[in-house]
Amino acid sequence: MRSDIQVEVVTVKTSGDQGNRDQLGAFVHEIQLALLDGRVDIGLHCLKDLPTSPVSGLGIAAYLSRDNPLDALISTGPDLSGLDSGAKIGTGSLRRSAQLLALKPSARPMPLIGNIDTRLRKLTEGHYDAIILALAGLDRMGGLSELTENSNLTVHPLAARDMVPCPGQGILVLESRSDAQDIAELCFALTDRNSAAAAFAERTFLGRFGAGCSLPIGAIATVDNGQVHLFTRVTSPNGDRRIEVTLKGTVQEAAGIGFQAAEEALSRGALDLIRESVPLS
Repeated sequence: MRSDIQVEVVTVKTSGDQGNRDQLGAFVHEIQLALLDGRVDIGLHCLKDLPTSPVSGLGIAAYLSRDNPLDALISTGPDLSGLDSGAKIGTGSLRRSAQLLALKPSARPMPLIGNIDTRLRKLTEGHYDAIILALAGLDRMGGLSELTENSNLTVHPLAARDMVPCPGQGILVLESRSDAQDIAELCFALTDRNSAAAAFAERTFLGRFGAGCSLPIGAIATVDNGQVHLFTRVTSPNGDRRIEVTLKGTVQEAAGIGFQAAEEALSRGALDLIRESVPLS
């Protein structure tokens, strides 16, 4: 690490932070504007919030080591199987609600917005019987240790084959301007190669559908001894149908694996399932 570089942290409040989540890239747009107009030199993003279409003049400079990519059910005690029929489960994600219904058709997915503290407070106040959150986000905010040590809430991690994560979930990335080569090189030194390979596979799969994180699409790649293992799922909105593709290859083939998996899913009718969720042009 370089010790001669001074770093200033600049807080940028995004549309997503302010509750306006309807637009694609709600959690990254304002940060990207700050990059483009020179207010900041590096943007830090959750990869799952970054649209797959690149922004002219910007590029991902580093993929940081991946945190836990799993989702978790949080409740006052019961796990998913122990919740009553008709249990109200809070989630702001169509991917999660579709897979939730596949696991427990009697569940009632309910809209859930706000930051982590707000979501947990709504759970403890009894608005929901349980909520679903990403473990990585919960842990980064210090909420995971707080929950397990100082509350009556219980965290139940959901296996990747039960609740396939959002592509890129658990990965933080650094973004820089395309013309700032010196900044990009500094960032690149922080790249975790396994994390990058997993991101290439998952995001290429997602990008084939021309989408961000708002569709019922899950993908998770693991890297072991230079091999990428990719598992993907597209789910109908009510959870009664799903299309799964599993592929593997070398880390050098990561993006190609993602593309191949998407082509197979499309050939099996994945676009029809997605159109049931959101009309596509």
